[in-house]
Amino acid sequence: LIMGGILLLGAAGCTDKFEDFNTNPKPPTMGEMEGDFAYTATLIGNMIPVVAIGQENDFQMIYQMIGCEYGRMTSASNMWGTDGMFATYNPRLGWQGYPFDKMMSDYMYTPYFKIRDASNGEGLVYHWANLLRIFGTVQISDMYGPTPFTMVGSGNNFAVAYDDMPDLYNAMFAELDEAIAALKEASGTNATFANTDYIYHGDISKWVKFANTLKLRMAMRIVNPNPTLAQQKAEEAVADMGGLISEPADAAWSDNIPGGNALNKVTAIWGEGRISADITAYMNGYSDPRLEKYAKTAEDGSYTGARSGVYRYSEGFSDYSLTIYESGDKLLSISASESWFLRAEGALRGWNMGGTAKELYEQGVTVSMQERGATIGNYLESEATPANYTALENASYNCAAQSTICPKYDENASFETNLERIIVQKWLGNFPNGWESWADFRRTGYPKWFPVVNNLSTDGVTSERGMRRIPYPQSEFNTNAANVKAAIQMLGGPDTGATDLWWAKKN
Repeated sequence: LIMGGILLLGAAGCTDKFEDFNTNPKPPTMGEMEGDFAYTATLIGNMIPVVAIGQENDFQMIYQMIGCEYGRMTSASNMWGTDGMFATYNPRLGWQGYPFDKMMSDYMYTPYFKIRDASNGEGLVYHWANLLRIFGTVQISDMYGPTPFTMVGSGNNFAVAYDDMPDLYNAMFAELDEAIAALKEASGTNATFANTDYIYHGDISKWVKFANTLKLRMAMRIVNPNPTLAQQKAEEAVADMGGLISEPADAAWSDNIPGGNALNKVTAIWGEGRISADITAYMNGYSDPRLEKYAKTAEDGSYTGARSGVYRYSEGFSDYSLTIYESGDKLLSISASESWFLRAEGALRGWNMGGTAKELYEQGVTVSMQERGATIGNYLESEATPANYTALENASYNCAAQSTICPKYDENASFETNLERIIVQKWLGNFPNGWESWADFRRTGYPKWFPVVNNLSTDGVTSERGMRRIPYPQSEFNTNAANVKAAIQMLGGPDTGATDLWWAKKN
């Protein structure tokens, strides 16, 4: 039953074979899936990868090249025979649309429409599917900006009008609140989903925590343009009796790894990525005990990551530190520490987050250490600062530290200093989920990272501010032209990588 329900299996090869996907030629029939939730449980299994994509080709195109690269978790080598690359701010045209097309179609709406129709738009699985749809929509809008959402559902397609981002967030919050209520009503463990729920295996109470943590994450997204709504939604999430992801046992790790751990596949097996120089420079400076949990030593025995945005690494790329993830390891969606750092930021802004900024920050660091099996020691008293970076082969890649922030919290420091401290530790705690770090960098300016080595942008992306968004896909201009052109007008700037999203603009 379960194997029949999986739509995407591990495809062999690298980025030149992204279109080669295997599907089961004889999926389960309706008769074979009779019983409570059986049909929709299988479809939930098809949607869950939207929160942590396990198929290695899709992972590489969406997470490694964009999320991990722009969030400075890993660095890509560009061994794909192309002059266009996300890391150097000049992705080729076909790559720009890949995340939109793949996530909207395969991971979100193909199974979502079937769930909606089978459930008549009500009940546990429908609201669960909406939670997953909202998670995916947040990521798509993080990349592109205005995104189809409220109009999707008038038929079985998503070639519809886009939502302006303020309206999009209002609509997502409303549907997320409905989903949280429905999940709480069904809270407990449902064995029907044990094998199709790749995150919590049918433990609905943990999905409530996931939903509340997503709500808190979304609230912080919009703190710049709408601080009033951000505070309201953040305080609702923290006060909800369903709780937040806050302990290692609640963290969202996916075992949907059909071809093995995708990060291991693209970095270690394919040899197309290494841990980021930014991660190793900060953690080396801090003598951070988590570093040995994140990375393997480089060829010279040090922990040395690769600089981001090298047009083409020549010799020596393989000598840099690999991520420590192995083939059987799960994929991270939301860490146990993230909610603590979100709450710390909220408290720093004067919101009711259930503690002071210092208390919540220190708990976030403590939980992160627990989650990674590291011994915290006197880390919270450390006044160490990030290290300078020394490359293994090419001295032109060397770079001085960009920040002097230390782990020790200082209640007498400025708002910006403590905000930087919180965001840096949130980044380190979220490894290797770079998605949140890219969003945090765009809305706060932190962490302070090394500039890319080669900025090949032709549309105004600066090395200081980095890639701000991904241009809309050509597929939308081909099939949904009027609506995508209207979406560009909503952006308030040209359809380029240099245009800020709504939530990245400070009042």
